[in-house]
Amino acid sequence: MTGARISIDVVGIDDVERRLGRLADAGRDLTPLMADIGEYLVRTTKDRFREQEAPDGTPWAPLSESTRRRKRINKDRILTREGFLGGTIAFQASPDEVLVGSNLIYAGTHQFGAEKGAYGSTSRGSPIPWGDIQARPFLGLSDADADEIREIVADYLLEAVE
Repeated sequence: MTGARISIDVVGIDDVERRLGRLADAGRDLTPLMADIGEYLVRTTKDRFREQEAPDGTPWAPLSESTRRRKRINKDRILTREGFLGGTIAFQASPDEVLVGSNLIYAGTHQFGAEKGAYGSTSRGSPIPWGDIQARPFLGLSDADADEIREIVADYLLEAVE
């Protein structure tokens, strides 16, 4: 054969195959990754209770005057009387997702809000809730959370191939 010829020798292919195999193994069950993300999100969600702000950084709606009058402790703390709601933030990690939230029955009401009487009425005819409850989102991702989750995923993948 006349003309030019290029020859390529691949060296170290066994190492590449081994690393790709570890990466594939790490991708089969993402529970450890989801747990890392869950731990991070629990921490930032609990921070929101201290900062009294939504994931997008907007302050929570202030307490109504009637609520402020009724509170005996933590009068200036929104979504905090005894700290039950913020204290129940937890996560569940599985191979393909992480769930973050609270098991308290009223968590959704505070996250999304509720209109007066949305849940019916008492046996005496009083509306439940007795007044409008403004949404005060505490669950969700901030831009900083999304950036940190990307970092957690990148670290997980790098660790898998090392």
